[in-house]
Amino acid sequence: MKLRYKDISIFLVSILFLTLFVYFSIIYLIKKPIEIINFVDSEIHEDFEIELTNNLNNINNYIKEYLFIESYLLKRNKNEINIHIKLKKSFAINSLNKEVIFFDNTIAPSKYFKSNYLDSINLIDISKKSIYINNYLNKNYQILSSLFDIAQIEFIDNRRYNLVLSSGRIVMLPKVIDSKLLYFIKNNIELIDKSTNYNEFLDLRNFHNKTIRLK
Repeated sequence: MKLRYKDISIFLVSILFLTLFVYFSIIYLIKKPIEIINFVDSEIHEDFEIELTNNLNNINNYIKEYLFIESYLLKRNKNEINIHIKLKKSFAINSLNKEVIFFDNTIAPSKYFKSNYLDSINLIDISKKSIYINNYLNKNYQILSSLFDIAQIEFIDNRRYNLVLSSGRIVMLPKVIDSKLLYFIKNNIELIDKSTNYNEFLDLRNFHNKTIRLK
């Protein structure tokens, strides 16, 4: 009988401790303030926002792994956290590889970004391997885009580029994109556009050898 009473006592004490544990846990959760996390003007995908939320305590080191993020700002106000994420400047999107290419040649999978951000990238990279932006293109792309209505771009043989215009015409650029080339285009683009021979492509690959072709 004594052994039985001892077992019952241990059982009752265990139940009491379990009840107290549950009670104080509930009280703690009720009193603990709920953190509200806001991503302000966010262009990153909701799944990636959740990943960042789960790593707030180590966000500095965590964000360093994602090179497409230029900077971030985290502001706390009582139980509210506002996070501003600034992305680097995008250059193009490669739909084949499902990657976004940035002007500094950072490449990131499209899954990290919201669909409206991806839709806002106007230039389509049709290269088999996502495009590499060399110094010539980096320096002169804005001028080229002011001269041509560029819809797509392709990196050819790891050395030069083809521009596919919204009209479907192709501009074959030489390896060296310099002031001479740009000056020629600026001063002759209207004449070239009116040419009856210019239906498919403008071949500038041998421009520096004083040869161009129209078809």
